[in-house]
Formats: sequence, structure tokens, C-alpha cells
Amino acid sequence: MAGKSQRTNRTRRNGPAWWLWVIVGVLAVGVLYLGYRGTTRSRPPVASRNLPSLHEPKLPASGFTWGYQAYAISNDYPAHLVRGSRVTVVMLMASWCLYCAYVDKWVWPTVLKTPGLTLDLVDVSNHSGIGDPGPESPPFSGHDNVGPVVGVRGMAATMRHYVSRFGLTASNVHAYVDPAGLSYWHVEYFPTILIVNSHGQLMKRINGAINQSEAATLIHEALAQH
Repeated sequence: MAGKSQRTNRTRRNGPAWWLWVIVGVLAVGVLYLGYRGTTRSRPPVASRNLPSLHEPKLPASGFTWGYQAYAISNDYPAHLVRGSRVTVVMLMASWCLYCAYVDKWVWPTVLKTPGLTLDLVDVSNHSGIGDPGPESPPFSGHDNVGPVVGVRGMAATMRHYVSRFGLTASNVHAYVDPAGLSYWHVEYFPTILIVNSHGQLMKRINGAINQSEAATLIHEALAQH
């Protein structure tokens, strides 16, 4: 009996140490797990953060800068605009806008085969929706199609559908989104078109849509400064 009693007493004395070690072990595993999650979340993909801005809302005095960045729709990560070797066309637009859709559907395809030309499309409206371009003639007879407000990922998804629908898949066409671009570029009209010459300088800013003949004239003037 004494032996049994001693073993029982020994078990009681060792008991607290045993469950304390269990608690310590569980806490250690929890700390390691939280630390791991903290490490993996310290630099999540930009797309999941839906950052509202990549830059200070201050446009350079020249009216244009190659330092500007927007989210490339190919991967939702920040990227600089692509520069054409002879002329760069930057169109600040809204995917839901009928005038933007018309220019992208009927105007830009007529100049995209110009050697050395690059077209950068930047959606600066955080509303989804894809505008109806209407027929080629009469021009601008389509309609707006304003969707709900979305974040960067939603804007990028919309633009991927947009460029696919209008066949803007040539290698010299690049599409971006930037919800802060509206204020950065002081956009008052959709679209706002920037024509940049081969020297990387802003040659002309057009507030509003253009037709095919106007686009051809603008491109010819830019090429003359090559």
C-alpha cells in the first residue's frame, strides 16, 4: 500500500509539470504560426491591397512625366508607361465611356500599324462597366454604361474584358488602371489624349474624343518631330 501511495503522490507532484509543458508547447506553436503568417503577409501582392495611389497628386509643370506609374492589367502591379520609339499616344479614359469606346474601337486601329507608335491606355475612373461605341458612322452614337465603383482589381478585370472586346491586343498597345490618375492628370473630359513625340516631350493634349482624320493628323505632326 505504501508503494502505491508513493507512486500516487509522485504522480501528483509531477502532474502540474506535465500539463504546464503541454501549455508551453501549444503557446510556442501558436507564436510560430502567427509569426509565419505575419511574415507572409508583410508584403502582399499589390492587387490585394487595392492601393488608391502610386504617386503624389502633382503634375509636373511640363504636363507630362515618364516617372508616372499605373497598375498594368497584365499582373495588377505598378509599371511605367511604355514609350514608343517615334510617337507615344497616352489615352486617359473610362471604360464605361462611349467616347472612349468609340476611339478605341474605330480610331486607334487605323494608326496602330504606324512604325514606332505605342498606345498606352490608362483607365482613371474607378467605375466598372464597358461603354457601347456604337457604329462607325454616325460617330459617337453609342451610350455610356456606368457600373458600380470598384477597386484596382475590379478596374483591371474590367479593362482586360475591354481590350479583348475591342481587339486591342497588338504588341504596341499597353493597358493600365489608376484610380488616382483622374486627379493626377487633372482629367476633366473622357477621353483625354496626350501625344508625346520621339523626344519624350508632350506635344499636344486633346480634351475629348477624336475621329480618324484627326488622329492621322496628330500622328503625322508627331512623326514630323522625330
